Amino acid sequence: MADSRLAGKIQTVLGLIEPEELGLTLAHEHIVCDGSCWFVEPEAATDKGWAHSPVSLESLWWVRYHWFQCLDDLVLRDEDLAVRELQRFKLAGGDSVVEMSNHGLGRDPEALARISRATGLNILMGSGYYLAAGLPPGFENKPEEEITEEIVRDIQEGVGPSLIKAGFIGEIGTSWPIDPREEKSLRAAAKAQPLTGAHLNIHPGQGEEAPLACVRIAEQAGADLNRVTLDHIDRAVRDPKNRLELARTGVMIEYDLFGREGYYPRSARFIDLPTDHERINEIIALVEAGFLKQILISQDIWNKHQLTAFGGWGYDHILRNARPVMRLKGLSEAEIDTILIDNPRRTFTFV
Repeated sequence: MADSRLAGKIQTVLGLIEPEELGLTLAHEHIVCDGSCWFVEPEAATDKGWAHSPVSLESLWWVRYHWFQCLDDLVLRDEDLAVRELQRFKLAGGDSVVEMSNHGLGRDPEALARISRATGLNILMGSGYYLAAGLPPGFENKPEEEITEEIVRDIQEGVGPSLIKAGFIGEIGTSWPIDPREEKSLRAAAKAQPLTGAHLNIHPGQGEEAPLACVRIAEQAGADLNRVTLDHIDRAVRDPKNRLELARTGVMIEYDLFGREGYYPRSARFIDLPTDHERINEIIALVEAGFLKQILISQDIWNKHQLTAFGGWGYDHILRNARPVMRLKGLSEAEIDTILIDNPRRTFTFV
């Protein structure tokens, strides 16, 4: 049964706030995380050298074109650096960040609380499990009901001895084809959704049909699709017809790879990523089709080379670079505010 104390509130790592306090929000980021489950050891001798060297301006030319092959690039642990980087977003007018690191991505509740205090930003923390590659040993034997109970506990009681509470379910990781352990994790998360009143966020695999497959699993397990977000639309759903079909299910459509352009490596299919201009064109098409209230945007920063300290675009990229283009392309201030303020507020408010 959902906790009535959460209904109508938003839960941050520092406690409950009113929905109006959320303000301008990045709906999908990572602040302190460990994405080493994605690491792929390169074969070439010189590449191995870069793979096991720290990210620097000297190595940036290699790191940018070898996603998932530099171990240091896959880990964000420096809290002081996180504070400096997030201050750029706050100074640009930002108020809140939704932090997607859960089990498998090095979730760190106490670090997030310290960073929230230091920056003055609201930070929301997730719950549940990421991809199969990051699942703990023996997960295949873990009962589905136990996973559901764990998610409910994260939200209603807090995570471990920290007692810091999660504010949503996700990002629940799936690959393509979906691993049986991931399907169990997704079903358990979907069952936790009505028990908590929390929003459910799903990371689909790298297949055009993957998001709709996730939607079917979540719906069959009892999730309310109007309380579900599908991530990474800008790499997961490249066919416009499929985007419209997904939107018609009622889920939130999340363009969260702003700043990332070119192609998507380590994929079962070669995925041409859209430019930010093309992302905005696709968002405008969804708005014109009547789906304005189902759109979220963010940058999914989880690598060092995405931070400004390492020559990246930083947490303020959307506000600094993308929002002006949205205006130039004809989105009104009211529509932009709906995407950056109203939609996140509605999404992360408990029911």
